[in-house]
Amino acid sequence: MTSANSGRDGANNIDDLNKIIDAIPVMAWSTLPDGTADFFNEHFLNFLGMTAEAAYGWGWTASMHPDDLENLTSVWTTLISSMLPGETEARLMRFDGQYRWFLFRANPVYAKDGSVTRWYGTNTDIDDRKRAEEALRRSAAFLAQGQTLTETGSVWWKPATQEIFWSDEAYRVAGYPKTQQPTVELMLSRCHPDDLTDVGEMVARAAEEGANLELEHRLLMPDGEVKYVRIVLQNIGPDRSAPEFIGAVTDITRRKKSEEQLRRSEMLLAEGQRISLTGTFSWQVDSDEITFSGELRRIFGLSDGTVVDFDRITERVYHEDLPLLAEKMSNVRAGSDNPDYEIRLKVGDQLKHVRVVGRVIKHLDGTNECIGAVQDVTAQRVAEEARDKLRSELAQIARVMSLNTMAAAIAHEVNQPLAGIVTNASTSLHMLSANPPNVEGAIETARRTIRDGNRAADVITRLRVLFKRGTSAMEPVDINEATLEVVSLLTPDIQRHKISLHTELFETLPLFKGDRVQLQQVVMNFLRNSIDAIGERSQLPRDVVVRTEFASDMAIQLSVEDTGCGIAGVDPDRLFDAFHTTKASGMGIGLSISRSIVEAHGGKIWAKANSIVGATFGFSIPNTKTDGVSLASRS
Repeated sequence: MTSANSGRDGANNIDDLNKIIDAIPVMAWSTLPDGTADFFNEHFLNFLGMTAEAAYGWGWTASMHPDDLENLTSVWTTLISSMLPGETEARLMRFDGQYRWFLFRANPVYAKDGSVTRWYGTNTDIDDRKRAEEALRRSAAFLAQGQTLTETGSVWWKPATQEIFWSDEAYRVAGYPKTQQPTVELMLSRCHPDDLTDVGEMVARAAEEGANLELEHRLLMPDGEVKYVRIVLQNIGPDRSAPEFIGAVTDITRRKKSEEQLRRSEMLLAEGQRISLTGTFSWQVDSDEITFSGELRRIFGLSDGTVVDFDRITERVYHEDLPLLAEKMSNVRAGSDNPDYEIRLKVGDQLKHVRVVGRVIKHLDGTNECIGAVQDVTAQRVAEEARDKLRSELAQIARVMSLNTMAAAIAHEVNQPLAGIVTNASTSLHMLSANPPNVEGAIETARRTIRDGNRAADVITRLRVLFKRGTSAMEPVDINEATLEVVSLLTPDIQRHKISLHTELFETLPLFKGDRVQLQQVVMNFLRNSIDAIGERSQLPRDVVVRTEFASDMAIQLSVEDTGCGIAGVDPDRLFDAFHTTKASGMGIGLSISRSIVEAHGGKIWAKANSIVGATFGFSIPNTKTDGVSLASRS
């Protein structure tokens, strides 16, 4: 009886033990000494979704994550060999196909001889902890990467205990190794000497009063490099009497340097605008919002506080130029760029000339913006007016100075028709006094007298125009005819210097609109220079060729080629500068005036040394026909 009761008690104890093992909130198991599983509690089997028979032995490993099986097998083999307890982590697949992390712990049961009789173990679900650890690790990695990218380190400081924490990036910003224990004194030791007093006082005040802190200052690194940092500390303590700060330290060196470069660039731009008298503007075409630079405000006479709008602008534009401004604004509203143009401004009592350049920018959002520049060119225009006046006066001087040299030619030219008049009058009297009177011959002689009188009058008229102060009206010019008149005036000088003059005049050149007298002055200057250049040479040849023709661009071209002393070694462009001369007694104004005359006609003037001897001077005038009639059709 006793023995039977003892058996029943033992069985009951085993049943109770199994119920307890099945009820515990962990997965329990046991194996034989070689590691073969021979028991799993209900919690283990329910998780795997297996029967005991399927899980026994090594069947349970079918639920192992493939990536963890090799490591678990290696650890389990090592434990069995060492007969020591141990643990590892691995993932098991739940009955629904989801893997979860478990902590495997195994403990051996030893026999009296020290051998292992069985292994008992548990699997504890650590999946939530592993996920939290992974999230924390990722968060820490993101934080560290974010701090590195933004060059911002985090700090924690408790003044009462002098406890301080620096993140890795804070160490890097401060330039200390991570093994260095951070202190306030350590940070202040990097502070630039010029900033140390102010920074030290602010840090001490924050520690004493618990006030939040925000400041920027410089760090002086051991290698002499200067860093700029921004420090922000926020008190998270219960009150100001027991402050606890969290904050950030940011390396703002690059930002500071960029700001300094920007400030310097803006200063140079403003100074460049002031020196060049050029202001800039922006016009938001869709909203009519206008922005002027400081220099442009000065040009328009607007104070810094004045709102810039079209009313302010147009009230300063000279009334005669308002239509031009309206046209340019209309072009911009239509999306076209503004080429260079000039308008005048009335600023107080001052009349200003300004040059405007605008460009339209089409933004991605569909809006248009016109940006541009306005340059005050008043001084330039005044100088040009003075230059033109001076050139006019110099031209007058040149004309008058030519009077002496031309006097003989003028006398010769006028004497010829006067001598003809006298001769014809005498002949006419002789014919009328004959018996019977030769009336027909007298009439013909009278006609010749009138012709010679008109010829003399034409000579005087041309001379009056040539030496009259001012300019002549533009008229159709026959360049060949005008050239022959100049040649006729200078024939005595040409003959006196024993010069052979040849004219090669293109017969069918068209008329063009120009100032006949001024262009004759240019031709006369060329011929006078050729006569002077040849006069300096004693040897032959002594030739001058006057040639008219079409240029390569079909402009009307005249050139004077001589065999004089030439211009070798002389910069051809400088020959046309005012007061530059190659003559010992020259004033250097003739060719300068000639250039002004030719350019006023829209033409070009040039000079070149001949290949053998002498030089060639010439000019070309655009072929603008006045009536479509050529010389050939009129001859």
